[in-house]
Amino acid sequence: MKAFDDAGVDVYALSYDEPDALRDFRSAHKITYNLLSDPDSEVIRSFGILNTLIDQNDHPWYGIPYPGTYVIDTQGNITHKFFENNLAVRAGPEQLLRAALGQTSNETGAKAVPKDIPNAVQMKVALAGGALTPTVTKDLVISFVVPSGRHVYAQPAPEGSVAVDVVLDEDARLVQRPLVRPLATDHTLLGTGESFGVHDGEFELRLPLTLNSAAGKEPSLVVTGEARWQSCDDDVCDIPTTERFSIELATTRSPASAIGNQKGAALEPNAMAHFQRMKARRTKT
Repeated sequence: MKAFDDAGVDVYALSYDEPDALRDFRSAHKITYNLLSDPDSEVIRSFGILNTLIDQNDHPWYGIPYPGTYVIDTQGNITHKFFENNLAVRAGPEQLLRAALGQTSNETGAKAVPKDIPNAVQMKVALAGGALTPTVTKDLVISFVVPSGRHVYAQPAPEGSVAVDVVLDEDARLVQRPLVRPLATDHTLLGTGESFGVHDGEFELRLPLTLNSAAGKEPSLVVTGEARWQSCDDDVCDIPTTERFSIELATTRSPASAIGNQKGAALEPNAMAHFQRMKARRTKT
């Protein structure tokens, strides 16, 4: 979490484990941010994230929250939410840091590739983060530069036109989340008064990805797909463009699978005792 410290961002993790269990866990894994104990799930309930899929009598798990992350500004307002259906999946640190800092584009260092074609839209693909990891989402960033005086259609495009989009080739090793698009700019055609959403200048599409639990054993993975758009000026639209891309991404094992059972037991010798006490506590409620 050094990047968060350097950026002046405070990080807290909240769970219904008791303080001594969190203390042992923090020490075992050398965690540097704050772990907060909510054994009666009071804060969890106040945020409306109590996992209601678990029955009250389904001990010892009743009381856990839905897995997710809030980003809160200095005034205490929630600015972003990252929640998953799968309790093992979490937003990657790059996504959280961008949200906390209010960054909107071009933070990956990905720059569009120049083309020797007049009025051509430039496009480049890069991964925000060092490697793809099971259980951690990272953004595949597709950066565009639209020439001055031109635009591409945002979604939804006018009838008969093509909105800018990104589609990956099918790969069972990848898990995709919905494509994140920037806000469109309203554009009105002179003479007709017709208005529609466009993107111009520099902008990004972000596709959150993670590896499924069976992946991550190979050192890299080649991701292929295509970007689509239609470029126009105020008078004429080009024919729709489809550009194929291929990018090799490094992969790593998930944090959970990186520690085997024996090593985990050695790191957390008190884990079972904490679990049994939590189980007894829940059974008494």
